[in-house]
Amino acid sequence: MKKRILIAIGGKERKFSESVIFKTMLQLAGGSKARIIVIPTASAVPEDRGAIYTKLFNEFSPASLDVMQIGNRPDASDEDTLKLVSDATLVMFGGGDQLRLSSILGGTPLLALLREKYKSGCVIAGTSAGAAAIPQIMIFQNNRFHLYRKGGLEMTQGLGFIRNVVLDTHFVQRSRISRLIHTVATNPGLLGIGIEENTALVIENEHDARCIGAGTVIIVDGREADFNEISEVDNGKPFAITGIRYSVLTDGLAYDLAQRKVRGVDAARTRRTLLKPAAE
Repeated sequence: MKKRILIAIGGKERKFSESVIFKTMLQLAGGSKARIIVIPTASAVPEDRGAIYTKLFNEFSPASLDVMQIGNRPDASDEDTLKLVSDATLVMFGGGDQLRLSSILGGTPLLALLREKYKSGCVIAGTSAGAAAIPQIMIFQNNRFHLYRKGGLEMTQGLGFIRNVVLDTHFVQRSRISRLIHTVATNPGLLGIGIEENTALVIENEHDARCIGAGTVIIVDGREADFNEISEVDNGKPFAITGIRYSVLTDGLAYDLAQRKVRGVDAARTRRTLLKPAAE
């Protein structure tokens, strides 16, 4: 049985062939046998975004590479489009506006086919908005959002490739920790994952997750919260939540999404010890 692979990128990834993110992506998709489809639907300038990824992916000499311009919902039912997806080993969603992506693809034959392809081993990747839309639930807007105040954060159905997690991108650069804590407070069954720019989380079988790239992945787990008053306060008022677990992953560290535990710490300690300069 083939592994199911999701790759969520925090945005502004360095677009060159030596990037660990893209090298990993292509390796998991079959290397020179990869059949790649780029979907830049989330972007306000999809043709430009498609051209950027075409130039990048061509450096890997894949078996095939197509940019799928899905500008409206009827496009996502086109028979030729669906046939193109049937052989794909990697589908990548570009950045932009995740609500545009979900509102165009949601409930279409194309999204249903992509979910089936994912189950059979096709790698699904996304950057920025394309990553935020990957789970069943996604954040799509801050509406008069104030830090650590109830309300103002809007969520809706995403593309549905993974359940019980919320992905937030540009996480460090845009100081989004407060809205991820807000998200977890609304339902501690959701695991909050914030991904820094030029960094990715590789998720295998919706279970094993591994950080790769130059920055960090932040995990916010509210399942063991011992006090959470978000339902008790009025909109716009501060809310308290205590007992949240907070983990910071760097390149090579892994996380068990089911058990909600960090893995690979001992190996990381060994690696850092070996890299530490000898004392004079």
